[in-house]
Amino acid sequence: MNDSSEPCDAGLTPADLSRELDVPQKRIRDYLRATYGLLDGETTRWRLTEDQAAGVRDRFGAGAESSEEQPLHGASVPDLLGQYAEILAELRARGIVRTSNAPLGDYAEYLTQQVYGGELAANSVRSYDLIDAEGRRVQVKARTLAPTTSPSSVFSVFRSFDFDVAVLLVFSQKTYELHWAVEMEPATIEQAARWSSHVNGRLLRVALARRHGIDVTVRFDRMLGVEEAG
Repeated sequence: MNDSSEPCDAGLTPADLSRELDVPQKRIRDYLRATYGLLDGETTRWRLTEDQAAGVRDRFGAGAESSEEQPLHGASVPDLLGQYAEILAELRARGIVRTSNAPLGDYAEYLTQQVYGGELAANSVRSYDLIDAEGRRVQVKARTLAPTTSPSSVFSVFRSFDFDVAVLLVFSQKTYELHWAVEMEPATIEQAARWSSHVNGRLLRVALARRHGIDVTVRFDRMLGVEEAG
C-alpha cells in the first residue's frame, strides 16, 4: 500500500505543474511552502506527492481561477473601490505606500464626465480635465476624508485658473463613497484659497469649498443611483 504523503521518484515538480497549468512557478512554490512548509534542506528540487499535486491543481486549475475572478467581475464600481481602499490602507500601514489617494483622481474625472458629458482632456493638458457638453473647461479636484482628517485639510494645489468652472468632490477614505460635490468659479477659488510659496500655488481648504461652492451632489447621486434622503 502506497502512502500518498510520501514523495516518490516519479513525482511531479512545480516546474511540471507550471507548464501544465500555465501558472508562474513561483506562485506554485509559494503556495506549497505556505501549505506544506519548507522544502527538505538537502534538496532544492521539490517532487510532489499525489496530494500536493492535487492541491496545486485545485488551487490554480481553470475552475479555481474562474471562481476567484468572478467576485471581482460581478462587483459594482463602489464595491471594487471599497476593496481597493482597504488594500491601500493595509499597504500604508506596512509602509509600502505613503498616501491613500490612487485611483481617486481618475475616478473623480470619470464621474464628472458621466455627469457633465463632453470629453476628457488629454493628460498633457494641465489647466483643465474635461470639456463638458456645454463647451466649458472643467477642472476636477478630489480628495478623501476620514474621521481623523484635519479640519484644515486642502485640495491639491491650484497653479492655473485657465478653466471655466471647477468641480470639487469629497469621498470617504474607507469606502470611496461620494460625500458631496460642489462647483466653484475660478474667481471664487482665487478669493477663498490661500497662496503658498512652498507649492507655488493656491490651496483651497475643503471646508471653504463646501461653504462657498454650489452644491451639485444630487446630480452625482442620481448618476450613481443613490436615493435622495427624505
